[in-house]
Amino acid sequence: MTPFDPSKNEADMIVLATRKIHEILETALDEEYLTAQELECVQGQMQDLIRQGAFWLEQENSKRFIYELKNFLEWLIEFIETRKNEPRE
Repeated sequence: MTPFDPSKNEADMIVLATRKIHEILETALDEEYLTAQELECVQGQMQDLIRQGAFWLEQENSKRFIYELKNFLEWLIEFIETRKNEPRE
């Protein structure tokens, strides 16, 4: 089930998207897909997402926050996918 199912209300979409992000990161950490430097990159992107989320929710624009969550989730999946099969030192 996608977190961005249009039949869901906005609050549910936000909760499901944040859960999905957590699951993906937990798996990436457990499987050691990312280096410390790559984790710092993810952290920076997450800090941006949090700032954007606070702004958009303050503006009562949850649709825009959902858009930001979706973009981050797509970026995160691609970022991890391109790294998980790379050889590690």
